Amino acid sequence: MRKQVFDICIVGSGAGGGTLAAHLAQRGVNVAIVEGGPTVNTRTDFNTHALPFNFPNRHIPTMKPGKTGMGSERARGVGGKTMLWNAVALRLSHRDFKGYTIDGAGADWPIDYPDMAPYYDRIEREVGVCGNRDGLEDLPDGIYNDPPPLKLGDLLLQRGAKELGIPIIQTRKATLTRATQTRPACHYCGNCMAGCDVAAKYNSADVHLNPAMKTGKLTVFPDSVVREVIISKENRATGVHYLHRVTGKQGEVHARCVAVACACSQSVGLLLMSVSSRYPQGLANSSGQLGRNFIPHFTSGVDGFLTGLIGRTVVNDEGYIDHAYLPSYMHAQKRDYARSFGVQIYTGIRRTTGWARQLPGFGAAYKQHVKERFPAYINFQCFGEMIPNSQSYIELDKTKKDEFGLYQVNAVAVQQENERKIYEAMNNASVAILEKAGGEVLSVSKFEEPTLNHYLGGCRMGSDPRTSVVDAHCRTHDVPNLYVVDGSVFPSSSEKNPTLTIMALAARTADHIGDRFKQGDI
Repeated sequence: MRKQVFDICIVGSGAGGGTLAAHLAQRGVNVAIVEGGPTVNTRTDFNTHALPFNFPNRHIPTMKPGKTGMGSERARGVGGKTMLWNAVALRLSHRDFKGYTIDGAGADWPIDYPDMAPYYDRIEREVGVCGNRDGLEDLPDGIYNDPPPLKLGDLLLQRGAKELGIPIIQTRKATLTRATQTRPACHYCGNCMAGCDVAAKYNSADVHLNPAMKTGKLTVFPDSVVREVIISKENRATGVHYLHRVTGKQGEVHARCVAVACACSQSVGLLLMSVSSRYPQGLANSSGQLGRNFIPHFTSGVDGFLTGLIGRTVVNDEGYIDHAYLPSYMHAQKRDYARSFGVQIYTGIRRTTGWARQLPGFGAAYKQHVKERFPAYINFQCFGEMIPNSQSYIELDKTKKDEFGLYQVNAVAVQQENERKIYEAMNNASVAILEKAGGEVLSVSKFEEPTLNHYLGGCRMGSDPRTSVVDAHCRTHDVPNLYVVDGSVFPSSSEKNPTLTIMALAARTADHIGDRFKQGDI
């Protein structure tokens, strides 16, 4: 029986893989997606509207009883992390793409904002992003639907921040505030990171993959955990080996081109596992840079209460979690560190109640204390940009294997002096805003206990094959028909949420691959 050979095999179905697949299928390219997790229905499978008191241990499971998916890094589900993301959608700026040139720290991208702007436009139109055109130098405006209004707590913080000369804007999210023919508008339940049961929030499966299936050019292989990218003697990627998540059976998908898009650390891990006589240290790793330059966001948190809201009647102002955002502003000020930070601001949300453990008291008086502060609680979640360093990397742990018999992937991030200074600056700014708004501080996180978010780097994009893994089109320098299309290709992380940029890169890469097929180059 003649084996089927697809034009391209894409490993992963999230922001990068889903966008890449949809754009190529629309161009007539025959696409296969190999996804480690099952097909997931965002409308029925998540515990989207569950509350802690529904469960004996007060822990809300991600999936409803009998539903599978999102179980591990290697077995998430069709749609990937977009099923559970917070949907913050920010464009990178010229300063982000050319950070080394401007600040003398980090690494420049081989592309710049004008190269990406048309693709940001395209993605924003496709997925539906809301926000304002704020005219900020370091946060480019896009194509937006109207955002929901700021909450009362946001407005109080915005007023305090204005007195300090610090901007607070309405956050930009890939969530519909106005219905389309295929998706309803957000109903503001505040459960965005527990799935979205109406798909008002963008997810790859509903918005990109389902329409692409109708072209007849997209085939999805769910429950298929890829263990190796196959390379021919001619140094061409020819497909992937996979293990079926449920049965354990092995299989192969063959293709003329392969794109790895299974999220930062797992993409690096897959390439490191794909060893051969030609690539004994990992596929596309002749430079030795695969896994190096790991640059996740480091985060801090400031918790407190707006005293003017203590004891206020609880109202339904949950919205879509965070309506306010503090964009980078320190880049324009004199400072003793490179790069900058941004802050997501949370007010009026019921899911964030861990702060109650920090309050003193017991019994009825304690409960009353918590109830009075419930409507006044606020949280600043700060994101700082990490500078690449030799002590931060992604590697395989060859002493441990997961349930699929594959080496576990370890990510190591070491914060240095520049990160410490940013950490202190973003905490200090948050505290100053809270106090200026008439609030009281409950807790401030410590630099000695860093939290990481948005894994980026490890397959650095660059023009020099000696110092990078992929080129400006996400094509590996070593293998001409192998691509990496996710956050691992970021040379620098910015302080901005990366998903919109991952999707724009995927759209740009799709044009490049589609043109190569058209020209007969693949």
